[in-house]
Amino acid sequence: TVVVTGAVADVRPYLAHAKLVVAPLRIARGIQNKVLEAMACATPVVSSSLAVSALQVKQGQQVLVADQPSDFAQRILDVLENPSLAMSVGQAGRLYVESTHQWDGIAKHLQNIYTDLIVAGH
Repeated sequence: TVVVTGAVADVRPYLAHAKLVVAPLRIARGIQNKVLEAMACATPVVSSSLAVSALQVKQGQQVLVADQPSDFAQRILDVLENPSLAMSVGQAGRLYVESTHQWDGIAKHLQNIYTDLIVAGH
């Protein structure tokens, strides 16, 4: 069953109950956050290559990628028909977000950039 809800106050309960998230997006502005939200909830993601182009994800492991309608349909069926695939992609996606997109690491990286700029006299 596909449910279109429109705007919701908190997307996490929806992602936690979803069998998968499909992101067949052709514009890559702010899209990565939508994919990352799903991955953070350990929900398997089937995405266009463009929607994950700025992420260093392992295609086929942390996210399933498709760019043609028939490939999207096949990846979706793969996830729906194979619970172990769904679980492994979901868990790998979650681990990717935990290891790569934590605020502490991002803040430390920004702090290093600012420090380098100050030392360089900018």
